Amino acid sequence: MRGMKESAMGGMSKAAGALQGLDPRLIEQLSSRIKFPASKESLISQAKESGASQGVIDMLNQFEDKQYNSSDDIKSEIQRIQGK
Repeated sequence: MRGMKESAMGGMSKAAGALQGLDPRLIEQLSSRIKFPASKESLISQAKESGASQGVIDMLNQFEDKQYNSSDDIKSEIQRIQGK
C-alpha cells in the first residue's frame, strides 16, 4: 500500500515539474489556437490536434472539468495548478 502511494506521489511530482518547465510562449501559442468556449475535454482534443507536447497534455489533464471562455481562463488555471 505504501509503495503505491509513494508511486502516485512521485508521478504528481513529475507532472508538477513538467508544469514548471513549460515555456510561457508555448502556453500563449496554444491558447491562441483554441476555439472558445471550450470544455476541459475540448481543450485536450484541440491540443492533441495541434501537435502539443505530452507535457502540455499532462497539464491540461490537471485542469478542472469546467468551461473555459478565454485564454485568461486558461492562464488562471495554469497558475492554480502551479500553486501561484
